[in-house]
Amino acid sequence: MPRTLFAFCKQDGQNVVRRVPLEAGVQDEVEAIFDEQERSFFHGKDEPIEFNGDWKPDGNELLCITDADLLAQLNETLVNGAGAYDHLDITNYDEAGIKALFMHSEQIEGHILIQKFRTSQYLQRKGLTLTFSNNRFGKLSEQGFSLDERLGAVVRGNVILFVSFPVLRSILTVQEHFTEATAQEVNDFAEHPSFYVENRALFESHMDERCRKLIRGISRSKVLVDHSAEEIIARANSVGLMLNEEGGRIVLPSVKRDLKTVLSFLEESVYKGIFSEETYLTNSKRPVA
Repeated sequence: MPRTLFAFCKQDGQNVVRRVPLEAGVQDEVEAIFDEQERSFFHGKDEPIEFNGDWKPDGNELLCITDADLLAQLNETLVNGAGAYDHLDITNYDEAGIKALFMHSEQIEGHILIQKFRTSQYLQRKGLTLTFSNNRFGKLSEQGFSLDERLGAVVRGNVILFVSFPVLRSILTVQEHFTEATAQEVNDFAEHPSFYVENRALFESHMDERCRKLIRGISRSKVLVDHSAEEIIARANSVGLMLNEEGGRIVLPSVKRDLKTVLSFLEESVYKGIFSEETYLTNSKRPVA
């Protein structure tokens, strides 16, 4: 039985599901694309790891988030069937609001295969699109869109599997699963008595998503409550990291790369190689056991 292609859209501030009717000749090709992308998504991957915002996955890792409410609207399509949904209308691209395209898996019952959708996938959004036929170029006169080259996520019951959190965040409202420091928290951090900020204006200009995430992690860990500046500097020395000191306080450098190194150490993302004795930054805080 043919599988339905669905669009996950945001219209009038609400997430809605629309079905995408396909011609018979196109149906098989679309299904084959999703099937191949599903195989690629899982190829060489280990069991998924629960996402907590602390690391980026290695090549053999998948991340996952468990959230029944978040995935309820997608999972309802497994029960309701295509007839329960209005068809997708892209007469006006701006009003269509497509965030993702998805199809149910044929290989694993209950899996939902999701592609991220970007506005650049619309055909003839602006200007003129030419098509080639019979050795001549003509004008594309109808609306359309292309499919992405890979899956962005797979739903498995109340769990969503993914590799890139930014991609997932562009599809679903998952901000509560990823927290970064607010402006007030950054200010409070900079004014902590353990720190001397070398250049406040540069410090604030360096506050990208990664820095804010590190600051939130440091604040949650209570490392600044449990350890004095003197003790932190000594522990940094023990792993080969020299923290600058000013009046008994830890210097937060004006150079962004150096600042991130200090923040990464405070967030326990710095380690010393056992054999090389070199000091490294790690993108993983996953316990060994």
